[in-house]
Amino acid sequence: MRVLVIAFNILLLCASSLGITSFLNTNDQSRLKDILLSGLNSEDAAPLDYAIRGLALLDSDIPNKDGLCRKLSAKLESQNTETLFHIGKASSVLSCSAQLSTTQKEKLEAAITASSGVSELFFATGALSSFGVSLDAPKVLKALNAALKKDDSISNLGQAFQIASILDGDVSSIFGRIEDAVVQADQVDGKMLQFEGGLSVTALVISGAYKLANTVGQAPLISKEQANKFAEYFVSRKSVQTVKGIYYLLEVTSVLSDNAFHIPVAITLASKAAVSKSEPKFQVRVSNILGKSLGSLNVVADSATRTIDDAVVLSQKQLTPKDGMFELDLMSSNPGKGVYRVALSASATDESRLVGNVGALVEVKVLTKIAIEETEIGTADSDQSTAAKLKKITYPQKLDGSIEADSHQKLILKFLLRDTLTKELVTVHQAFIRLTHRESQQEIFFVAEPDVNDAYKFDLDLATKAKDFLYLSGQYSMDLIVGDAVIENPTVWQVAELQLSFAAPSAGLPKTSKASEMYRVKPEIKHMFREPEKRPPGIVSNTFTLLVILPFVIFIVMVSRLGINFSSLSFSLSALGFHLSIGGIFVLFVSFWLYLNMFQTLKWLAVLALPAFVSGNYMLTQIAAKRKNTTKQN
Repeated sequence: MRVLVIAFNILLLCASSLGITSFLNTNDQSRLKDILLSGLNSEDAAPLDYAIRGLALLDSDIPNKDGLCRKLSAKLESQNTETLFHIGKASSVLSCSAQLSTTQKEKLEAAITASSGVSELFFATGALSSFGVSLDAPKVLKALNAALKKDDSISNLGQAFQIASILDGDVSSIFGRIEDAVVQADQVDGKMLQFEGGLSVTALVISGAYKLANTVGQAPLISKEQANKFAEYFVSRKSVQTVKGIYYLLEVTSVLSDNAFHIPVAITLASKAAVSKSEPKFQVRVSNILGKSLGSLNVVADSATRTIDDAVVLSQKQLTPKDGMFELDLMSSNPGKGVYRVALSASATDESRLVGNVGALVEVKVLTKIAIEETEIGTADSDQSTAAKLKKITYPQKLDGSIEADSHQKLILKFLLRDTLTKELVTVHQAFIRLTHRESQQEIFFVAEPDVNDAYKFDLDLATKAKDFLYLSGQYSMDLIVGDAVIENPTVWQVAELQLSFAAPSAGLPKTSKASEMYRVKPEIKHMFREPEKRPPGIVSNTFTLLVILPFVIFIVMVSRLGINFSSLSFSLSALGFHLSIGGIFVLFVSFWLYLNMFQTLKWLAVLALPAFVSGNYMLTQIAAKRKNTTKQN
């Protein structure tokens, strides 16, 4: 039996992949409307057009229609096909009196040729139809098929569907490409489908496919699962911020909310996601993705399964219509506390267009109240040489007097938590003991753990935990804190006053008596630089300096004794350049010793080395040539 239940739940989870988890609610549409209104201030035709058509899709009043018509008419002198397209679309919505000139009309009609691209055809046909010019369907279709042979990218296919949807006659050649387009969609997390290019391209393709299907009178080659995954993608993009993106979102959601083939259904919670004995019912909303009613529906809870153990508490239970919502009394099935996954299905008589209406999941918490019972508190010797001395206490009373304990004892607290509805013992996610030092307001927390019988026990050995208290003896208050996501009455109960004594003195200074003093300004932390190493004695430094200077002194003495031969000295440009470069390098080495760093020295050395090398090479060449001539003469 348990295997069958698990298999049934798996099937519901698979079916729930068709369910839509959200829709464009009133707040979403209001936010989108504000962005569209700001787009009316644009001076460009494209955002102005998207803003006007977007507001029309929202059934919102468009302010200053006459002013907008004048703004569009002022741009009508343009010869750009895309600009004329946007002016025509916006003027059609506003019922402006703008008309194409003969030149503009001829240019747009001339753009409908086999050599044109799909985008040019899209804008040209859209502009002509918006201004009330009849289209030559065979000519447009021929040009369109030729353009798709050259480039049938997904965006071109979307524009082709839009063009074909406004044509009369046989457009089956374009209608057959819908399946080719849909198979190019990318799946996201197994829940959504989208095309490369994002929201605008995906919306263009899907809205065009359904418009074309309506023109042809046949269902598009899009499965119900695919339709819902596309719809899930569109509602996930309701936070879009651009005027263009909002228009495409509103257009495709309007098409998916009202067509002859597929109507994606959003089954969502309309009330708090929690029920209890005092509030046993929850409500769901069943609507299209624009949040509009789908008429008379039959909504059934297929099952309600507790997530923690897959326990099923109801099956095939009818929901009651109430104020446009559907209501279910989950508590009538006597469920235990926990989080439940409720599978819902909606159906309507003689309505086959609904998709995603079976196995939609909503999560609901079943809350309960707990009672704290059989509470005992006391002390016992750490070595268990004597029996524990426990006192009974009843919630929410506080123990009379104070409990004294020292480092040779341990503190004991026992209690039970009982579900007031089922009368069963329960465990909770949070059961803490808080001990607060009265003087310093220092707090320390411990976890109370249940045993195998779900009875809670807190056992504190003061000797082993003294370090956690910083050996801070004195008066403490003990609080029991109980909380959980599925209980209605989380509790903080001051159980008793304690007088604790620790063997060792308090480590460091205790905290001040006021808790606010914990946040007082602390002493400034000053960075301590590393102290320089001790310098060598002066005699060592002086000796080293003399040893460095000694070679230069010897050089001067030797020159004075031997003399200098100036006969080979040349005053050519190369010789002067070489000696100046060498002198500069010597000055650079002195500067490096005094104040330059390694990188600065290398940079200047690179500058001086090049002229020294070139001039030295020329100078040595001249000397060698001079010696060679002298030898020949001798």
